[in-house]
Amino acid sequence: MSAVLVTGGSGVIGSWVVRRLVDKGERVVSYSRRPDTTLIKDIVDKVEYVSGDVLDLPRIMDTIKKRGIDRIIHLAAIMPDDLEANPYANYKINVDGTINVLEAARLMDVKRLVYTSTQGVYDTMRGEHAHPAYKPIDEHYPQAPKSVYGATKLFCEHMGLRYNRIYGVDFVALRFAWVYGPGKQARHGVLALHSKIIESAMLGKPLKIPQGGDQKVDNAYVRDVAKAIVLACFVEKPEHRVFNIGTGKGETMKHLIEVLDGVFGGAQIEIGPGLNPRGAQGANYIVMNIERARKELGYSPEFDLEAGAKDYIETMKRLGIQPMV
Repeated sequence: MSAVLVTGGSGVIGSWVVRRLVDKGERVVSYSRRPDTTLIKDIVDKVEYVSGDVLDLPRIMDTIKKRGIDRIIHLAAIMPDDLEANPYANYKINVDGTINVLEAARLMDVKRLVYTSTQGVYDTMRGEHAHPAYKPIDEHYPQAPKSVYGATKLFCEHMGLRYNRIYGVDFVALRFAWVYGPGKQARHGVLALHSKIIESAMLGKPLKIPQGGDQKVDNAYVRDVAKAIVLACFVEKPEHRVFNIGTGKGETMKHLIEVLDGVFGGAQIEIGPGLNPRGAQGANYIVMNIERARKELGYSPEFDLEAGAKDYIETMKRLGIQPMV
């Protein structure tokens, strides 16, 4: 019986991918340096676990051979804050690790390799794509990463496309909008603004964000992202190899706070006016055009910001995960 290998299967997105594959009836092998079942504790007995590093090509190949892997979803990566802090020490996981997965897919004749990329590959939003119009961008928008993370992702997209053209590796890349979901607060630092807001409200803790209440961004809930990944893993003969994954519309952090006010009967959370709620230099706020994914993958998002926030809260409670600030 064949199986799907999920590198980074213990991560925030990886855990939801694993869950969706299990629900689909697939055999799932989660491959991580430090297996963590926090987000899948209710289905832990339905998943196979391999402790391994994507820098270890023989280990990847051995896993593919012994576990009967015929498809790979490659999520393992170092997050942006760690990459920016020490690019030389940390880029290897993203770049060399991805090339190892590509090479293993080639050598072991894997049917499909899904690579998870980012909106960070795109150039700064300008003109009608920037505030206040936020016209959604398609996959042809200029790519000019402003971070080490975005640069590693774009390079690996190009490597995957070359492996497809030279060797026939069936490679698909997904560029995610701003992803949020349970688990990010504990693991993703500055990237977890949604989690910081939601979990502060769950704890009844006051929070003040200095700026950014008017900024719109495409907020992709982790369950929609997992849905897109699994669709990409099994879709037959897509016309294209690169897809935007988001909701196709922009919503503000101010709206998220309004949702939480309704859920909790008032939340002690404030956000100042203006743009850039992250407060990070070079932060890019993007709304994705997802028509290519709708047409070729059959992808349609199920969670707007309100539905995502409510599911986030319910999921934390159901899995017994304590909110944190």
